[in-house]
This record gives sequence, C-alpha cells and structure tokens, in this order.
Amino acid sequence: MMHRVRDLDQAVDLYLGELARRGCKRSTRAKYMDVLYPFVSLYVDLAPWEVTADDCRRYLDRWKDSAASTLALYVSVMRGFFDFLYEEQIIEENPMARIRRPPRPRPEDIDVVTVSNEDVEKLYRAIEGWDEMLCLAALTYLGPRRTATALARRQDVDLERGTIRFREKGGKVIVKPLPTEFVAILRAAEQNGVWASPSDYLIPNRRPPKRKGERSDKVVYAIVKRLAERAGVNVHPHALRSAFAVRYLEQHPGDLDALQKLLGHARPETTQVYLRWQDRMKAMERVKDLHWGASVFPPSADMPPTGFEPVLQP
Repeated sequence: MMHRVRDLDQAVDLYLGELARRGCKRSTRAKYMDVLYPFVSLYVDLAPWEVTADDCRRYLDRWKDSAASTLALYVSVMRGFFDFLYEEQIIEENPMARIRRPPRPRPEDIDVVTVSNEDVEKLYRAIEGWDEMLCLAALTYLGPRRTATALARRQDVDLERGTIRFREKGGKVIVKPLPTEFVAILRAAEQNGVWASPSDYLIPNRRPPKRKGERSDKVVYAIVKRLAERAGVNVHPHALRSAFAVRYLEQHPGDLDALQKLLGHARPETTQVYLRWQDRMKAMERVKDLHWGASVFPPSADMPPTGFEPVLQP
C-alpha cells in the first residue's frame, strides 16, 4: 500500500480538511482538534498504520472516570478519524473498529434540570431591560438552544406570518411558529425602537461587541444568570429550555411529536425524557396526603410523649 501521509499530524490535517468540505462548523472542527492533537502528541513517533487498538484504549482511558457523555464524545471523534483513514485506504485495519461508545443512559434515568412555573414568573418580574425580556421570552416561549438564541436576528422574525428562524445544532434551520404572547412582546419591542436595522441581533447588546465575528452564546448565559441572581432563582439557559418543554406538555398532554420538532431533537427518545420526568413528578405528588393519624401531633405541648409518638419542640 502506498502511504499518502507521513505521520499522524498530517493525517489529522487531512481529516480536518475533509470535515470542512463536509460543512462542519469551525467550532465543531475546533473540538475535533482538541481531541485529536493530544493523541498525536502522545504517539508522535507512530505512523497512522502503526496505531493499535491498545494505543487508542490507553489514550481514551484518560477519561474513563468522566461522564459517559464526555467519554462518548472522545470515542466518536477517534472513531470518525480512523474510519476516514480506513475509507481513504491510508490504513489497512481500523484500530477503533472494536472500541464502542459507552451506552446511552435510559430516558427515565436522565436528570432533567428544570425550574417551576413560579420560578419563571419570578424571573419575569425581575426584568429590567429589553435584552432581558427578549432573552427570557425566547427561551421560555420557544425553547431554543443557547447558541441559536444568541445568533437569532431581527430579520429572522416574520411578525406578519408569526414565525421565527433559528440556526440550530448541526447547521439545521428550524422555522417555528410564534406564540401569540411572544408576538405581542416583539411588537412592543419594535415600537420602542429596540432594533435599528433588520440585521441587529434579536437580543440586543448592552454595549458594542469588542471584536467582529460570530457572536458568543455567553451573552445568553450572562443575561439568565443576572436575572437569576436578581430573582433569587437557581437557573441556567438549558433549565429554561426544559421548563418550556414541561410547560408545553402540561398544556398539550402527550403531544410529543410537535415538541420534538419544536426542540429540534433528532431522536424521539430524547424528547420522551421530559414526558417521563413530568409523569414521575405527578406520580410522586401522591405522597402529600400521607398521614399517621392525629396522635402524631399532641393536643397540648405540655403532654408528655408516649409510645411511638415523636418528641416535638413546642
């Protein structure tokens, strides 16, 4: 076999170029670099065709005590890299062929971090500016991911048709209907001159950005945490995405198909996490009527406890 690359470093550069041609975003390619370049540094003296499955396992063992999702990401990146080298006939055997990703957790075992309806109302009462209003409304009325929320622009909103375009995970574009209450908020913002041009971000900047280029999603995180501190609520942007999902299912029970499309989930199992969380919480509500009888609470604080009655402080 004629080798088209001289070492692992050149092989990684070839793979990253292929990812760019496939349309992978710069941020995605940067994550692949974070995974692959340390691997190259570890085995700098090996050619791609000299790498064994045990070499890959030794590298991946660095994350054996990490979260399953973290290890799964590293396995996926390594597998994609060596799959590419095998398909391009740069290597004759794929050392990642028998190394599997850790299993996905069952939907009922995933911890859904959300906030109550009362907490969301507290956040709305704590709003002090249009950037906070538009950020919170976008997250709670539509449930987009943090990056999609940060990058949305005024021109993505069609108030006449009542729709909004989001650039979601994986470069997908999702057009969502706007809830009536959110349309009213957007019209009020328009009347107050929040946006100077259609290209302005839907969530306005409080100050001009320091550098040009794609806006960071940290703006959404900062706004939510600022609101959370003011309202006395423990919350982050993804918890508000979860709150949207739970609220939608409360008002539209069992409508998982529409919720999956609204959230941009590729797998229905991901959406079912929210339904099962909601069902589990409803089922546990029944504990509230548990009682042990009137004898638990003595009629008088002076009465000494007897038998199995607990000692209560007056």
